[in-house]
Amino acid sequence: MATLGNPQGGSYVHVDFQGMKTIDFNRRIVHRAFSKIGQTIQKDARNRISQRHGSKPGEDPGYWSGATARSIGYYVPTASKNRPGFMVKIAPNQKRGKGMTPLKLHQGPGSSGFYPAYLFYGVRRGAVRTKSHHKGASGGSGWRIAPRGNYMTAALANKKYWTERMLFNALRRAVKPEPI
Repeated sequence: MATLGNPQGGSYVHVDFQGMKTIDFNRRIVHRAFSKIGQTIQKDARNRISQRHGSKPGEDPGYWSGATARSIGYYVPTASKNRPGFMVKIAPNQKRGKGMTPLKLHQGPGSSGFYPAYLFYGVRRGAVRTKSHHKGASGGSGWRIAPRGNYMTAALANKKYWTERMLFNALRRAVKPEPI
């Protein structure tokens, strides 16, 4: 018996074999599925921020030089004795990420930080606060860069059903039970 889905959110797959002597499991099929998932979500996240326009607060970031889009990569770890290797990481500046270019910050004041974090959390005007500094005292909204939308979670949510179905089918192909 096999079930797919989780009423509390997230992904859940349960496979139950009754009356089976042994079960053969092919890791390569599942590993390949995670790679395909990483490639697809990476492409979707890049497409979300590749529109050449300015962005407004709450929207996906706009495209200026393409560095943020090129920095998105995915990584499927290999199995070891301590971890099974059944996961994929997709993020900007992903360590050992496939298909990514490191996001290098320019030199100068105000460039010490992770740019995608600035986009997500935003930057307040006058970030160095003094005793007399009040939020929005200079007029305006008080934001130098207002928070933008989280394009990574939006890309993942956009492909959630496809990802669950892909993993379910890969597990079904990878597991070969032998009857008693």
